[in-house]
Amino acid sequence: MKLAFTTLGCPKWTLKQIVENAAKMGYDAVDFRGLLEDLDVSHRPEFTTQQNTTRKLFKDHDIKVSAISISSHFAVVDPAEKKQQFDEAQRNLELAAKLDSHVMRIYGGQVPKGYTVEAIIPVLVENLRRIGDEAEKYDVTLALETHDAWTNSAVLARVITQTDHPRVKALWDLHHPYRFNGEPPELTYKNIGKLTAGTHVKDSVLDKDGKSQYVLLGEGTVPVKKMIEMLVEGGYDGYATLEWEKRWIPELAEPETIFPQYAQKMREWMG
Repeated sequence: MKLAFTTLGCPKWTLKQIVENAAKMGYDAVDFRGLLEDLDVSHRPEFTTQQNTTRKLFKDHDIKVSAISISSHFAVVDPAEKKQQFDEAQRNLELAAKLDSHVMRIYGGQVPKGYTVEAIIPVLVENLRRIGDEAEKYDVTLALETHDAWTNSAVLARVITQTDHPRVKALWDLHHPYRFNGEPPELTYKNIGKLTAGTHVKDSVLDKDGKSQYVLLGEGTVPVKKMIEMLVEGGYDGYATLEWEKRWIPELAEPETIFPQYAQKMREWMG
C-alpha cells in the first residue's frame, strides 16, 4: 500500500519542506489539507502563479499529490452556504486536475438545524450528484469522509449507494467509526470497504474521561493493522494516509517524530 501524509500534521512547513521530507522519510505522496496559514490551498501562490515551479518540485522528488482535502460539506440547504461549498469544491477540482491528483476529500458535515439525519439524506444525495458531475469533468473521485454526523458506516454507505454516482465514494477514516461508534472493523469494512477511495489513518487511547488522545501508530487501541489488512486483501490500491491533527492540536508530537515512525510501522506491518 502506498503511503501519504496530510499537511494537517505539519502546519509550519513550507511547500519545499513538505516535499523534501516526504521523499526523505519514505513517502509516496502528500495529501494537501492546508499550507502554512491557509487552509484552502487553491488560493496560495504555490498553486496559482508558481504552479509550474510546484509541479517541478514534486516531479524532481518523485512525490505525488495523493489527494486534496477540502472543507466543503454538502448536507446544506441554505442557498448562500451551498454556493460557498460548491465554489470551494470547484476551485479545488481544477487544482487537483492540474496536479494530476484524482481524489478530493469532502464532508457531509453536521445536520442543519431543523433536520434529522434521515431528513437531510435526500438533500445530501442531490448535492453529491451535482458536485459528482463536476468531478467527472476533471477525472477526480470525491471521497466522502466518515466524519461529523456521518461516522456510522452503514448510514454513509446508504448515502453513497443512493447517490449512485461513479465519482462519489468513501474516505474511511479508520479511527472514527471504531472510536466514536464502537464499530468492529469487520462491520465497517462490510459497509464501506468496497466503496473506499481514500483513507485517513491514526491511532489513539482513551483517557480517564473517555476522550480520545492521539498516539504514535501501534501504541494505541484502534485495530489499525487489522483494518489495513482487510483493505489490502479486499483489493484496495489507494493510499494509507497519515492524518496527524497537529494544526488543530498543537501539543501533538512534531512531524519530525510522527512522520518517520508512521512510515516505519506501516512498512513493518505490510512486510
